[in-house]
Amino acid sequence: MKLGHGLLSLLLLSYALAGYSAPEDADEAGMLGVVTETATIPPKLKVSIEPSHALYVLSRGSITLGEASFILQADEGQDCWKYQYVAKPSGLAKLFIGTVTEQSHFCIVEGMVRSQTFSFDRKDKREDNFDLSFNWADKMVRSSIGEMRPLEDGMIDRLAMQYAVQRWVIGQNGMPGPDEITLTKVEDDRIKPYTFRIVSREKIETPAGSFDAVRVERVDDPKKSTRFWLAPSRGYMPIKVEQVKKGSEQFKMLLKN
Repeated sequence: MKLGHGLLSLLLLSYALAGYSAPEDADEAGMLGVVTETATIPPKLKVSIEPSHALYVLSRGSITLGEASFILQADEGQDCWKYQYVAKPSGLAKLFIGTVTEQSHFCIVEGMVRSQTFSFDRKDKREDNFDLSFNWADKMVRSSIGEMRPLEDGMIDRLAMQYAVQRWVIGQNGMPGPDEITLTKVEDDRIKPYTFRIVSREKIETPAGSFDAVRVERVDDPKKSTRFWLAPSRGYMPIKVEQVKKGSEQFKMLLKN
């Protein structure tokens, strides 16, 4: 079974127009993190990753904010990958924020997604930029701003973590049910747990076409939630993502091509 693009990362374009700040509120846009043991792939289920490139449209209500591209390439090392996210504002959004680039290097080790390095770059706000280094030999995570914390099995950056939840969804055969996965996202100065559940199967319309999709939601915060739809026909690639606060949509991303 092919594993498609990871879940969508921090959407700073929409947060700038909505009046949010970064990086504190960025925790609500990042979706996943430390993989629990239940997130490993069943031994008989083969999940392969292939290089890919996809483009998404970012919007808030009827306002188009820009586009985001996700590029996955093979990296050095056995079953290791480089995953890059680039968000480019358009129209009025250019007045609020510059291009955002994130890059993760990760490997699949014993069925688990294991981060190696992560970098965040925002062109118009350099003070928010940071790097993370995951040293599995001495069990430490180090950031470029001087933060250090113990590294436990499964701790992961915000881009690589997206594959962890996809692999869990595949392990559940994309079927809605009571099972949940709790993950903890690693940032430059904090970690934070999130709990997700497969809630339904739905048909979704996007600029790239119509898809039968698996809907996954964050369920540990009644006031804020991230919803995303994965298409089994596209290797569980995310085709739609919504950020919701108190029942109101804050932003949306749709697969363009």
